[in-house]
Amino acid sequence: MNRTDLADVRYTVNLNGTWQFQLAEPTGEPRERRNAAPCSPPHQDDALWNTIQVPGSWEEQGYGETPEYARIDTWTKTREYEGSAWYAQDMDIPPDTQNGHYVFRLQGVRWTSRLWFNGNEAGERDSLLTEQTWDVTDWVKPGKINRVEIWVDNSMKLPLAGSHIHSLHTATAWGGITGGAYLERLPVRRIHTVGIEPDLADGTIAVQCTVRTPIPVSTASLHLLIDIQHPDGTWLQREHHHIYCEGNSVSAGCDDHIGSDRVKADQVITSCHIALGASSPVVLWSDENPALYRAVIRLQEGEQELDRVEQRFGMRSFAAMGKQLLLNETPVFLRGYVDCCIFPLTGYPVWDYEHYKKQFRMAKSYGFNHVRLHGWSPPEPFWEAADEEGMLVQAELPHWSRFYEKRDVSAPPEIQTYLTQELDRLLEALHRYPSFVLFSLGNELIGANGHPELNMLIARAREKDPSRLYTDNTGFGQLPPQGREADYFIQSFNWHPPLESVLSAVPDTTLDYHAVTRLASHPVIGHEHAQFTMYVRPQEREKYTGVLRPTWLDSVEESLTRKGMIAKLEQYQQATATHLMRSLKEAMERVRRTSDAAGIQLLDIRDFPGQGHATTGFLDVFWEDKGITTPDEVKQFNADIVLLLSSRERTYYAGEPIEIDVRISHYGKAVLKNAAIHWRMVMDEVVLVEGGWSCGDIPCGSVMSLGSVKVNAPVESVSAFRVEAELRCQNVNDSIHPGSSGHSIARSSNREAVVTAAQNGWHGWFFPLMQVESERHGDMKRIWNTVKELEPLLVESYHDCADHVDGFRLLNQGQHDLLIVKSLTSNVLDVLLNGGRVWLMPTAADLYDSVETKYLPVFWNYLMFATQPGATMGMHMERETALLGAFPQDGASDWHWYHLVNGTPAICLDTMQEVTPLIEVVDHFHRAKRLAYAFEARAGKGRMLVTSFPFTDTALMKRPEAAFLFQEMLSYVRGERFQPESSVTSAELLGIFKLQPIQFTL
Repeated sequence: MNRTDLADVRYTVNLNGTWQFQLAEPTGEPRERRNAAPCSPPHQDDALWNTIQVPGSWEEQGYGETPEYARIDTWTKTREYEGSAWYAQDMDIPPDTQNGHYVFRLQGVRWTSRLWFNGNEAGERDSLLTEQTWDVTDWVKPGKINRVEIWVDNSMKLPLAGSHIHSLHTATAWGGITGGAYLERLPVRRIHTVGIEPDLADGTIAVQCTVRTPIPVSTASLHLLIDIQHPDGTWLQREHHHIYCEGNSVSAGCDDHIGSDRVKADQVITSCHIALGASSPVVLWSDENPALYRAVIRLQEGEQELDRVEQRFGMRSFAAMGKQLLLNETPVFLRGYVDCCIFPLTGYPVWDYEHYKKQFRMAKSYGFNHVRLHGWSPPEPFWEAADEEGMLVQAELPHWSRFYEKRDVSAPPEIQTYLTQELDRLLEALHRYPSFVLFSLGNELIGANGHPELNMLIARAREKDPSRLYTDNTGFGQLPPQGREADYFIQSFNWHPPLESVLSAVPDTTLDYHAVTRLASHPVIGHEHAQFTMYVRPQEREKYTGVLRPTWLDSVEESLTRKGMIAKLEQYQQATATHLMRSLKEAMERVRRTSDAAGIQLLDIRDFPGQGHATTGFLDVFWEDKGITTPDEVKQFNADIVLLLSSRERTYYAGEPIEIDVRISHYGKAVLKNAAIHWRMVMDEVVLVEGGWSCGDIPCGSVMSLGSVKVNAPVESVSAFRVEAELRCQNVNDSIHPGSSGHSIARSSNREAVVTAAQNGWHGWFFPLMQVESERHGDMKRIWNTVKELEPLLVESYHDCADHVDGFRLLNQGQHDLLIVKSLTSNVLDVLLNGGRVWLMPTAADLYDSVETKYLPVFWNYLMFATQPGATMGMHMERETALLGAFPQDGASDWHWYHLVNGTPAICLDTMQEVTPLIEVVDHFHRAKRLAYAFEARAGKGRMLVTSFPFTDTALMKRPEAAFLFQEMLSYVRGERFQPESSVTSAELLGIFKLQPIQFTL
C-alpha cells in the first residue's frame, strides 16, 4: 500500500501490489456454474487463496488453461480463462480526524465486478471504457485494518463479442484488473466536478464547478481561488469566486458577478468566465502546437484550504462547416489511422504513458494527425499523451453488432441500456481532453438508412457535450443520408457505390472520390481506406515475448518450407512491400485530390494480427519500422500540404507531349505567401529539363490546380522518368493573430525568405512506337503465327490456323523457327517435343488451375476475403531478366504494368517444381501457389516460352508499354539467349494446359 499525497485533505491510497487471489470455479466447471453470480466472498483463511499482482491480467500471471486450439486466423494466448475470480486484500487506512469521503476505484477491468468492503456488499459495476467506482464512506474504518474483496467476471455479459475491446483478434478476451486499484480520500467539503469550456471567439474560458458541502453548513463564507498557468509556464492573475452559505441553502457569485446559483443545501453549481488574453497572448491547442494550460482550483474557508484540484485544458474549437472540418476556425484534413485495440505483449490495453507517447510520435513522424479508435476507448494515459502530442481522436462505443441493421427492429433493451450508460460515462470522463474531437456510436452498425435508436443516442450525446462532433456509426449506411442523424459521415471510398474496391487506385492520377463526397452536405471521411497488404514476416516471431503467440505463422512457414518457397521470403517481402507503398501512395493522393473530402482513416499503418493476419502496415504490430519506407517518403503524400501531379497516363510514346497538372491540397494553418512551383524531369539521375512559375497566395483549405508541366518525352530510346515538383513560399506567419473580439492569439513565428513547403514525385515511362525490325527480331517470314490478333504486329509472318500445323514438315523443311499459339494442341506438342521453338499465349480458359489476378495487392487478407478478384500480392522478377530486354523495371509491380496484368490469369506451377518463373506472381502467403505470368522450359528436344499477358487484346496492344514488351519478348524468344535451363515432360504440360482438339486433314 502506498499513500500519494495530492494535498493534506485529499489523497489516494495506492492498493497496487500483491493481492490474495483465486479463480472462482475449478477447471472444467460447467459453464452455467462458472457464470453464476457470487453469493459471498471466500473466507480469508480459505485454502484456495493464491496471490496475484495488481495491475495485471490473469493470463500473464499464469492463471487459466493452456489452449489446445492454435488459431491460424489470429494469435493464440499462452493461457486462457473465461469466468470469474476473487481478489482480497487487507489494507491499513490512515487515521482521519476530519471524517472524509471515500471512493474506491478500479481501473482496467474486464468486465463485470462486485465489491465487498469490510463485509458490506457495495454493488456491481460493468463499464468497459471508464473506471469503476464505489462510494464506500459508510464502511471505511480509518486508523484500522480494512478488508477489501472483489469479484471480477470476464465472461460475455452481453452479446457484444465483436467489439475490439473483447475480440480474440484484438484485445483477446482478457480478464483481470489491468489498470490498478485505489482508495481515494476526499474532504467532506470539496470540489466535486470541474468543467472548463474554451471560447476562442473572446479568448475566455467558462469554469463550472460543483461544490459539495454537508448539512448543516457553516455560516462562514467559502470561496474558490482559480489559478491558470499559461503554456509558457507563467501564471495569470488569480480569480476569486465566493460561495455564500445561508441557512439551509448555498449561493455562489464571482467578484465580477458572473454566475450565481441557489440549489440544495449540500451542493452548488457555480460558474464564471476568465479572460486568458489580458496579460499574455492566448495560445491555441492544435495538432501542430498542442499547447496546454493548467488550472489549479482551491476551495477555501477563510485562509484554510479545504480542497484543491488540478486540470489541464486546451484552447481549441472543433466544428463542421459545410463539408469541411474546422480546427480553431481553420480547415483541417484528418490524416488518420485506425487503432484496433491491439497490444501484442499483454493482450489488453496498457496503462503506460510512454507507450502511447511513442505511438503518437511514430504516427506523427509519418504525417498523421488523427486516430480512430475501433470500438473502444483507451485508458487515461492514452488521452494524456494525445493531448501532449497533438492527436485528433475519434472514440467509439464498445460494439460491432448487428442489432441496428433494421430500422423497424429495436435493439434488445439490455443492449440499448448498456450502451446509453457507456455513452454517458465516456462523455463525462473524456470532456476535459482537447484531443477528443469526434465520437461514433460503433463500427459498421446500420443498414442503408440508419436506426432511430442510434439517432436518439446522437441527440443525447449532443445535449451532454455539444463541443464534439457525432456520427451514428463508422463505415456503414448509404449516402445521401436518409433517416440518419450525424454531424459527419464515415463512408468507404473503396466500395461505396458507385465506386469499386478494385478501382480504388489506378494509373490515372486525375481521378478522385467526389462520386461519394458529393452525396452529402456534411463532412465525409474515408472509412478504413486502402487496406493493401504485403508478404508475411516470420522474423517478427521473436518479438512475441508476452502472453500471445503468432500461431498463424506455424502453418504459413510449414507451407512455404514444403513448397520450397521459404528461400525467396526476403525477395517476396521486398517486392510486395514496394507494391504496397506505391498503391497506398496513389490511393491516398486520390483522396487529397478530392476537394470536398474531410479526411481518411487508414486500416492500418500497423499490421493487424487478426482476421487472417492482415499485413497492411508499414509498421509492424509492435509500432516498429518494417524498413519498407521512410517518414519523409510518406509525408510527400500525407502532410498538411501535399503537391499532387495529375495525368491521365503513366506511359507515353517517345517524343509525345506530356502534360501534368500540378495541384495542391493545402490544409496548413496559414496562407501560403508568394507561392511558386519549381519542377524538373529526371531520367537516370540526369535532369532533362526543368522550370517553374509563380502561384501567388494560396489560402488554407484549398484543393486546386496551380498550373501544368508541359514537356515532350525524349524522341529516342526507352526509359523510366520522374517528374519532381516542389512548392516554395515565403515562410512568414503572423506572430499575433487577432480573434473576432480583438483579443490576441499567439501563433508560432518563423521568418525566412523562402522555404520548401511541399514536394512530391511522379513516375512515368516512355517507349518507342511499335516497330518490328528484321535486324532485331529476325526474318518475320520464319514465324508461323496462329494467333489472328497478332497479325498487325507480325508483318510478313506466315499465318495459318493451329489445325494446319504439321510438325514433321515444319521441322524438316526448316522454313519456320518459331510457332506462336494460343492453346496447346496435340500437333503443337508434337512440334515442341521434336525440337521446335514454341511461344504459347494461354488464356484462363486454356489453363487447368489459373488464378485470376489484379494489379492491386490483396485487400486485407485471403482468409477473410477469399472470393475477392485477384487474391495475389504483386509481381517479382530479377532486375536483369533477359526476357524483358530493355523494358524498364525494378523487380516489383509499378504502374506501367497495370494494363498488362490487371485481370490477367496467372499460371500455376505447383506441379512443375523445377521450373523457375521469369515473371513471378506472388500469391497470398496463406494459399502460397507458385504462380507466373511468364516461364520457359525445355520439353523433349524443343524449347517453349509461356506468357499469359493479353497480347491478343488488340486495344491493349495500342498502348506503348504493351507493344514494346511484346517486341522485347519476341526478340528474346527468337534469339540466342533463349536457352531454358529447366525441363518438363509432356505429362506435366498436359497437367497445366488444357489440350484443345484440332481438325485433322484426311
